[in-house]
Amino acid sequence: MNLTKLFETQRILDARIMEKHLELVGQNNIEWKILALQVELAECANEWRGFKKWSNDQEPRLNKKVECFVCDGTGDENFEFVQEDAEGNGGHEYIHCENCEGTGYDGTMNPLLVEYVDCLHFILSIGIEINKTSKNDLSGIRYPESTDESESFTKDDVIATFSHVFKNTWNVHADYRFLVAEFMRLGNMLGFTWEQIEQAYYDKNAINHTRQDTGY
Repeated sequence: MNLTKLFETQRILDARIMEKHLELVGQNNIEWKILALQVELAECANEWRGFKKWSNDQEPRLNKKVECFVCDGTGDENFEFVQEDAEGNGGHEYIHCENCEGTGYDGTMNPLLVEYVDCLHFILSIGIEINKTSKNDLSGIRYPESTDESESFTKDDVIATFSHVFKNTWNVHADYRFLVAEFMRLGNMLGFTWEQIEQAYYDKNAINHTRQDTGY
């Protein structure tokens, strides 16, 4: 587990965001980052679904088709002219999308893992904001080993850990190390390996850089 590399990667993204949003320079950015983390935690819990005791559908969302970015999920590379057809101008040329072979989809994603690493982005960014990124600040933290077949977590265990993480967002200056440790524990309880988390983080980080390029 290489948190130092993750912090440095996040630091580069944060710097790009500051360059694009100069109003953030020199101000206290901790409150909105904490709120953003809380929102992402809620979205992660929503994809997990185990807290929805009122529902018969409590299975986590682990697989979702990804719309093709070339044809915007239409299967037609010339999809932008469809609106002109609707306005009566008609006759746009259909161009079969080679990227997705006309299906409109370009692979799959794990929504639960994506939301988890969205949380990780803000946890890292908060650590940078409050200057808690040194090995001394995070001493002893390690990602839990994969659970063996004899060990399992109940849904109530996962709910409690979600709650612990959420509660520790309120006082990150005093509890940042515990926040990180509990968040790592949550990832393990959700069934992720550290290798999966790292790869998903870097994949989403690349998307976030692209968003900065395109004025997201």
